[in-house]
Amino acid sequence: MNQASPLSVRFRLQAVTFWHDWPPGRQRAALCLLLALTALGVVTIWLWLLTATLRAAEREAAAMERHHQVSELATEIRGLERAAVPEQTNLPILLATRQISRDIGLEEKLISVRPALQAAGRDGVQLYFERLTLPDLLSLLEALQRDGGLHTSTLTFNRRLDNPSLADIQVVLHR
Repeated sequence: MNQASPLSVRFRLQAVTFWHDWPPGRQRAALCLLLALTALGVVTIWLWLLTATLRAAEREAAAMERHHQVSELATEIRGLERAAVPEQTNLPILLATRQISRDIGLEEKLISVRPALQAAGRDGVQLYFERLTLPDLLSLLEALQRDGGLHTSTLTFNRRLDNPSLADIQVVLHR
């Protein structure tokens, strides 16, 4: 085994620590310079991190501003699209429900449409849909309320055994 003797290690350390031969004033100046450079390096890294954080915050604020602008435009466009839809509130309730389900693309999933008399004596309709997803159900309920002025009195939700992400829906609506 090659082991270094304590004498050789001491010689190597003395070769590396060349400043021991310097006068004490120069050693103190070198130590202060080393300390100042270390402090300058730490401050430089801190300033770099600070400016990076501030730039990220500015980019986030700009992105949120753009999001709000686009969100307002999207809301306005959706409002214009809704205004262009003919009013189904004047149609009979059976025709209005068929028209709304056709407009949102759920006509092929609509299995049954039957008139239903509500307990309060109001006219109603019973719809039965098969294989609806949750987004389909939400868009259906929103369109029925918004475009047809229809309100849900009962909703029966049955998950399908063949595909748990789909459901069969029975909904009773009234005006």
